Amino acid sequence: MRRLAVALSALVVTAASLASCGDDDVAVDEPVVRIFAPYRGAEADLFMAGLEDWADAEGIDIRYTGSADFVSDLEYQVFEVLSPPDIALVPQPGVVEEMFREGRVVAVPETAEVLISQNYDDEALDLGRFDGTLVGFPYRANVKSLVWYRPGILTDLGLAIPGTMNELRALVEEIEALGLAPWCLGIEAQRATGWPGTDWVEDLILRREGPDVYADWVNGVVPFRDERIADAFAEFRALVLQPGRVAGGVSAVLSTNTQASDDPLFTDPIGCVLFKQASFAYGWMPPGLELGPEGDIDFFVLPAVEPGVTPPVVAGADLAVAFNDRPEVTAVLARLATPEAGQPWAEGGSYVSPRSSVDSASYYQPVDRAIVDVILEAETLTFDGSDSMPAEIGTDLFWRGITAWISGQITYDQLAATLDQARQN
Repeated sequence: MRRLAVALSALVVTAASLASCGDDDVAVDEPVVRIFAPYRGAEADLFMAGLEDWADAEGIDIRYTGSADFVSDLEYQVFEVLSPPDIALVPQPGVVEEMFREGRVVAVPETAEVLISQNYDDEALDLGRFDGTLVGFPYRANVKSLVWYRPGILTDLGLAIPGTMNELRALVEEIEALGLAPWCLGIEAQRATGWPGTDWVEDLILRREGPDVYADWVNGVVPFRDERIADAFAEFRALVLQPGRVAGGVSAVLSTNTQASDDPLFTDPIGCVLFKQASFAYGWMPPGLELGPEGDIDFFVLPAVEPGVTPPVVAGADLAVAFNDRPEVTAVLARLATPEAGQPWAEGGSYVSPRSSVDSASYYQPVDRAIVDVILEAETLTFDGSDSMPAEIGTDLFWRGITAWISGQITYDQLAATLDQARQN
């Protein structure tokens, strides 16, 4: 995948036309379309704002449910109670692929695929294509490889943005020598606990070993027991997890909810100086922060190993998939592919579209325009590794295993053995 193509063009034929062609009973008695996604609170409101007026005009009753334990709850609905939603927004392609191979999700109908393909380039659609079949498409994208910081704090401390991983290590030592915790980190996320730790390791593997080794590791060709993978875990422990390097210590890493893990960055006095987290973390921060080197908050991309090299980027995306092909469901699915469906969220901030041609200057808030630039400028862009692995590995054993490893309950050899054995089964 070259990059998550950002922005996009309008549909030539509206999604609404799908709801009104083919079946006479569609939109007569306000058919219900149930949507399930990980968005809650303000994110859920912004998501629905792109659908509500359109759905009212088309006579479709959209009922939305958000979940903090999204993956587990979706798998329960799909595999246990056999009552899946009509549409889900799934951040893990590995989960979508599993459900596709089990016959649980449906292929995008040809009529909708024609319309959707007008809004996305082929590389973006490949995220939701399995065995040549388009199963879903990316509704929202994010960048995982960001390090957030407060410019004024770095200036006051006399610190500079690092240009290489060696310079980052030196910066961490400088911060520690000042009696401050270099990092904020919290990995508690209910049944998804552990995913921020896997993000850290993925970024380190990509930087240390390059995209080919990274891809082979994600695909199971390179095992966890490989020395190159083990060394990336060791660097994560040395750079971030050793005593004095993370706000509150390892106990806080394990107990702090991910969406509150940036809090020490904004205390007075500050509790940490650096916060590695995805682009959507801006939505967790205090409202009204101005982005930029002279602003309240800014970010840099986790640097490359070698000087003068554009840092590689790990990205993620939420795939829109359907579990049946009723006309009204197909209509809503196609609506989600339009720029209009994401526009209220883009106006509210913390939204980046993988669509292929929106005008960044007019569509996005300043923070999101900066995220778009990171994607467009990346020479190497890969998808989140744990999200891409088979669901039983990436969003189950890997998340749980790295949590146990961080806590000291298991050694790295035990973690690697468990994951490699599961991959062989």
